[in-house]
Amino acid sequence: MSEKDIDALKKKYLRRRRWRHHRKLRITLLTILGCLVASYLVFVFSPIPIVTKWRTIYIETAMTTNSHKWLATMFIPHSIIDEVMSERDTQEADQKKLESTWDDDPEPVQTPVTEQEDTGKKTFFKKYWELDSDSFKDYLSSNSNLLDNGYAHITIDNLDNKAAIYTTKGDEILAVDAPNNTIIIGLRGDGYVGKLAIVKNIDQVSVQTSTHIGSYGETAGVYAKRYDAEVVINASAFRDVGGHGSGGTIRGACVLDGKETGTPENRFWKFAGVKNDGRMYISNYYSTDISDYRWGLEFYPALIVDGRNVVDGTYGMGIQPRTAIGQSESGDFMMLIVDGRQVGYSLGCTVSDCADVLARYNAYQATNLDGGSSAIMCYKGRQITKPSSVSSLGRYLPNALVVEKSR
Repeated sequence: MSEKDIDALKKKYLRRRRWRHHRKLRITLLTILGCLVASYLVFVFSPIPIVTKWRTIYIETAMTTNSHKWLATMFIPHSIIDEVMSERDTQEADQKKLESTWDDDPEPVQTPVTEQEDTGKKTFFKKYWELDSDSFKDYLSSNSNLLDNGYAHITIDNLDNKAAIYTTKGDEILAVDAPNNTIIIGLRGDGYVGKLAIVKNIDQVSVQTSTHIGSYGETAGVYAKRYDAEVVINASAFRDVGGHGSGGTIRGACVLDGKETGTPENRFWKFAGVKNDGRMYISNYYSTDISDYRWGLEFYPALIVDGRNVVDGTYGMGIQPRTAIGQSESGDFMMLIVDGRQVGYSLGCTVSDCADVLARYNAYQATNLDGGSSAIMCYKGRQITKPSSVSSLGRYLPNALVVEKSR
């Protein structure tokens, strides 16, 4: 056989080899494409309950963000999106009927014992009923110096979570500051991480506004430094076109000392705030005498009203970073922040998850506030949550809920 014939056979072999390779590649690509198309069709159109649940959550999560709605609108038919989002209308109608009454009991919340009125062990554990006594006593036995000035002056910093201290509900205790009537609880749920601050004296809680309101807001850290605050979280929503708002204009009502300083929505939003009797009330802004309020904010939805959980499922808001507040019958004020939008750390949670957490710690009234990339908490000037904003310092906020140190 000549060299020419050998070269021809080699070329023929190489052509067949390349054809077979390309054929395998085409088959692989078509198989992958077919699987993707099948998965897409199942995800978008399947009536299977588990698929329907996660499709709904996906759509709600995308559609309740300012800048990521395209994650739903680009891939899912508008008819399906509209069907999912329309289900919130019924819940909004139910929300309009909700009004806190405290069972029409006129007795005001009593301000907790402070200073050196009672430094006893019994009073301490009654006040901080959330503490698991066994794990807490074990910790005190190894740190007896904490009792040098009595139980009323115990201060514990466990933010690094090295000590095994828990609540009666099994959550982690991250800080106890008895002189300032505050405890910080670490939360870990199904796909989320959060922090819950519980303040035993409602008189320490106020809403403070940016010194540049009307132009731009300030970060939580700035509020914390200015007021030498015990705790700071974000408060009102704000005008945020395209997710790039400066936090200069409050969205929703913001009542300070009985006067309106925001821009009431008067739609399906709920008004929530603390009256002069020291109690938190949830109502409709248009039917509320705001002159009775120390402070009040407007957002949606209400979570717990007069001890009853009033949200079901996601409320059309999907899984997001969250901010929520509440108050127990005994007057304990709760501030909840859940981190989100961070794969591998915390995706966020539903509004029902927030209601469940607050109910676990005896919330009698509770409401959701603007969360998302604004959700943040600072404790003693230290940022202890991880906001999903571009800046690690969090968004510029028009106002903040501030817990001042005990006087």
